[in-house]
Amino acid sequence: MNIALNKSVDDYLNSLEKVIEKRKLWKSVTCPLIAQTLKEIKENYNIGWCIQELDWLLTNKAVNLTFESFPPVLSEKLTDLHDFEFLKGAALVFSQKYNGDIYVFILYPDLAESNAESDIKELGTYDPDRINEDFVMEKVIDFLEEIIVWEGSVIKRKVGF
Repeated sequence: MNIALNKSVDDYLNSLEKVIEKRKLWKSVTCPLIAQTLKEIKENYNIGWCIQELDWLLTNKAVNLTFESFPPVLSEKLTDLHDFEFLKGAALVFSQKYNGDIYVFILYPDLAESNAESDIKELGTYDPDRINEDFVMEKVIDFLEEIIVWEGSVIKRKVGF
């Protein structure tokens, strides 16, 4: 047979094998590690966020950290502000791509006047064996820093109070 074709077939099979290994790693190690690390962060820093594990499509799995409610520690400061609207929904998402790599991105809260392209900030795509507890914490810090900037700038764009 053709040597070049044999090499191409072998390369193709090897690429599929790598995808399978990455997907297995996500299921057995990476996803549980991300979920556990985020749960520990949530328990140690109760600022109104929740953890979601999504398994909604055959090839789309994700774990995210989402702002669900106003930080309890600041609730008493709202006693005189009955018209304050907390913009929930900001999320840090770790999602497995078809090829097994992990796509990390930030979703911003949904505002009627925003455009869909600015509602996501990509933090990168990573090999699942590169993800550890320190990596997850680093991405949570990136997320918080980005949301701090967003909270300061959304006021300029949002009409009303």
